[in-house]
Amino acid sequence: MREPLQLLQVALPVLYALAAALYAFAFASSDARVAKLRRALVVVVVLAHGAWFALRASLAGDTPLVGPWPTVSAVVYSAVLFWLLVAREERNAGSGGVVLGCAALFQLLASGLAPVEVLPDAPRGALSIVHGLTSVVAAAGLAVSGLHGALWLLLYREMRGRRFGATFGQLPDLETCARMMRRAALFGFLGLTIGLNVGIALAHTGGGWKLDYASPEVLGSLVVWLYFGAIAFSARIPGFGSRRAAIAAAAGFVALAASLLLVFAPWSMHGAR
Repeated sequence: MREPLQLLQVALPVLYALAAALYAFAFASSDARVAKLRRALVVVVVLAHGAWFALRASLAGDTPLVGPWPTVSAVVYSAVLFWLLVAREERNAGSGGVVLGCAALFQLLASGLAPVEVLPDAPRGALSIVHGLTSVVAAAGLAVSGLHGALWLLLYREMRGRRFGATFGQLPDLETCARMMRRAALFGFLGLTIGLNVGIALAHTGGGWKLDYASPEVLGSLVVWLYFGAIAFSARIPGFGSRRAAIAAAAGFVALAASLLLVFAPWSMHGAR
């Protein structure tokens, strides 16, 4: 059981990188065979990643999300699924190269730092598992929203500079990109909403959680909840148009990525075995 798990753990970042390369290649060639190949490869990598989690779950006898780097891998997996969902309206390569490229980078870190052995201290109880899963969903939604916000800003800058080329034929237009950014932010907002309420329920039912509404962790979660709620509903907020929402989403992604690297890396170096 551990050998297939280890093989998939090594193969996943390679598969994500190959998929990203094929999507990036679309900017130089519109060959229909390449389009079919990249779609098939995305299906393969999604199935392989799902199999990796299934193997970890079978070894743990419960949830496979034990430790920070398996959780990062779950965020990568969820972000790719979110992208597939929100990018259904794209008729070309679109944002695939950007999303899959970031997925390859973070999966490389997760595969390199996550232990193959599943630690025995998995969270128990339905509420604890739901809390962990909704946190993953929220982070994935925020990541996809931020990437599309950054892409919106790039397109806007190129258009203002009147720099048009073959790249624009493969990328979504500004309106589509803004819509995808808001949809992903909405997924993250809903995940945070559920996760916060489940955390409060755990605290009040004595599930091993101690709730302090004045703690930095709780206040920070509420700020992030409001922050991405504003991005999700920015189209209805006066004075908070697509440009400001894109800046906020991109900044949120940078903050999320930095927190993953700064908080999880020390744990992986000293606590993972």
